[in-house]
Amino acid sequence: MAQRPATTFVSHTGQVLPRAVTFQFVLDPNDEQRILLVKCAGARRFTVNHHLARVKANLDVRSAERAALSESEEPSELATPSLSWSAFSFINEINAWKNGDSVDSPVNEDGTRGLAWRYELPNDVFECASVDAARALETFAASRRGQRGGVPIGFPRFQTKAKVTPTFRLRNRATAGESPASQPIRFSDPSHLRLPKFGPIKLFGPTRKVRRMIDAGRFHIYSATLTQRAGRWIVSLTGVAAELHQAERSRTTRHAIPVGVDRGIKSLAVAADANGVPFKSFKGVKPLREAQQKLKAANQALARTTPGSKGRQRARARLAKTHRKVANTRRYWAHEASRALVTKAQVHVIEDLNVAGMVKNRRLAKSVSDAAMGELFRQILYKAKWHGVEVRVADRFFPSSKTCSSCGEVKSELKLSERSYSCDVCGLIINRDLNAAINLARWQPVNGQSGEIQLAPTSASLLSST
Repeated sequence: MAQRPATTFVSHTGQVLPRAVTFQFVLDPNDEQRILLVKCAGARRFTVNHHLARVKANLDVRSAERAALSESEEPSELATPSLSWSAFSFINEINAWKNGDSVDSPVNEDGTRGLAWRYELPNDVFECASVDAARALETFAASRRGQRGGVPIGFPRFQTKAKVTPTFRLRNRATAGESPASQPIRFSDPSHLRLPKFGPIKLFGPTRKVRRMIDAGRFHIYSATLTQRAGRWIVSLTGVAAELHQAERSRTTRHAIPVGVDRGIKSLAVAADANGVPFKSFKGVKPLREAQQKLKAANQALARTTPGSKGRQRARARLAKTHRKVANTRRYWAHEASRALVTKAQVHVIEDLNVAGMVKNRRLAKSVSDAAMGELFRQILYKAKWHGVEVRVADRFFPSSKTCSSCGEVKSELKLSERSYSCDVCGLIINRDLNAAINLARWQPVNGQSGEIQLAPTSASLLSST
């Protein structure tokens, strides 16, 4: 019998939980809890800035010492040692500093050392913020060494209250096999979630599905991330869950012929199989364009308010509420399309679009962003893994739109305004998106490459450390 990976979490009922899952709920805190939420978000910003300031000061001093070295001296002879950027060292440093055990710990008016308000907040706020700072610095270091693709990034920015979304994270700190009733983060009743230092916080929406999964040992909470968006506090319960039921992952009742999925602007997605039979079509959604008038009015109302006034706060909240509705609508239709696709076919072929490059086109940026092409692709990938579906990613330079799905002729030029594909060789006239979907379904990898997306297995130890 093959042994289970050491990182696989086992629940109190013996269920193996290999699947990463997140559930979100909107909070309805009381006045005391709302104040504590703001304090925790401020403590996270404070901790991140504390670590960034230490590292930046160390880098500046070492840079000055390096510049003062003569040509005969080695950089290893610097008087100031380098700081460790690991999450472990950051956690140890912030705990010693705020508890008064460090040489440079703050001194209070009554002579005590350490942060006077440290016991008011969960200790996880400081430790999880230290992990975030370590990850940001590691990304910066990888970019500087050339080990990270994409645009080079600089030193992490210091976080300010006006420009950073209020957020913080709490860990569940539960061991394998531990009963949910004794865990720090748990549901105290159908409408309340208990968090350390906060007590029971009321939730909006039904929690029955999540509570049943937890009681049955099919879901374990690793952490709770609390974020304020558009005036509302949202909790994201991140953890691991059991595999879907065998009936959900069975491929026997699904379309056996490969299905190509063409993402677009006019249509959210058009799917067709390799035989040229239309499979699914999803009408394009334009929540941002439909909300332009409301956004314009909200922006104008915000511009007429006085900075720092109550009216400005209300105007900012109205503007954020409109943006939140746009984002929720876009995400909803992406979920609808992705689920309909992964539950109906065995094999999907999707083109690897350069969405970031398309957004740089000022004439297409708003439409491309409104279509949520990248979000739809992301959802199809992780849902395909859940449902046992194979996903093949075609080369982004594959001419799916310019190729005739009947005779294989490739056009040298095809304008975006041409919504129908007309072949000059065989006379085929077909919808542009449908033609691209058929070509994608027939796509074959070159040079012996499989073209299949290989998703890395979820590391339970990584989730638990966050």
